[in-house]
Amino acid sequence: MSIDYSNFAFPKCKPKIKKKCKMKKKSSKLAYKERKRVSILTDDTNRCFICGMQKCDIHEIFGGSNRQKSMEYGLVIPICRKEHSNIKNFENWLHRLGQKKFEETHTREEFIKEFGKSYI
Repeated sequence: MSIDYSNFAFPKCKPKIKKKCKMKKKSSKLAYKERKRVSILTDDTNRCFICGMQKCDIHEIFGGSNRQKSMEYGLVIPICRKEHSNIKNFENWLHRLGQKKFEETHTREEFIKEFGKSYI
């Protein structure tokens, strides 16, 4: 039994139907880069960089428009799902650590040119 709300002073709105969001398909070049990611910050890619548990994900330290540059320079870390959901707590520390490691082989000017700013 359904109630007809159209005669009420404040009729109920029709329920909105959510559209399914289609994910953008990865290019084969990007998929290849993701499979070949290596980390310059750790040798053990089977353990979480933060807590030491079995890793589930590889996390790029610099995200957004700098994500592919992070993969290119090895600025990625293995991280478990628990810590990945709390990554905002470690973000500044990881940015500084990544920049220091990058600057062992490059200059600060090169870092700023690639990633847009200095985190130190």
